Formats: sequence, C-alpha cells, structure tokens
Amino acid sequence: MSEIMQLKEQLYQVANEATQGAGSLGGYKQRFSQSSAQVLALIEGSATNADDDISELLRAAGTAVEQAAEALQIAAHGCKAYADQI
Repeated sequence: MSEIMQLKEQLYQVANEATQGAGSLGGYKQRFSQSSAQVLALIEGSATNADDDISELLRAAGTAVEQAAEALQIAAHGCKAYADQI
C-alpha cells in the first residue's frame, strides 16, 4: 500500500473516531446537564459562596464538554475533507 493510501486510511480512521467521540460526549453532556440541573435546582437561592462556586463549576464543565464535542466534529470534518483531496 502506498504512503498516500496509508495516510488516507489513517485520516478516515481518525475522522471516524472523532465522530464517535463527539457522539459519546453528546450523550454524556445530556446526562451531565440533567444531573447538574437537579443539583442547581436544589441549591437555587442559596446565599453561600460555596453554592455559587459549585454552580459555576458545573456550568463551566458543561460548556467544556460541549466545546470538546464541537472540536471533535470539526476535526472529523477536516480529516475527511483532507483525505478526499489527496
């Protein structure tokens, strides 16, 4: 197999893995959001700094998971597009 064909095959593999990873993160994000929403509902209206801190941490974690899933989707698209061009 030529090096170009090996590269194309590897790019498609990375793209598939990135797509699968994004899908897994999407499912995780949904479960995490539900659990976080329950916690936030229970501490809503609390006046302590600790409660504010955990609320911010949960929101930041949810955002990070969402951004990671989006980054994997972008990587998958880029790998596929590059492989298609070579």
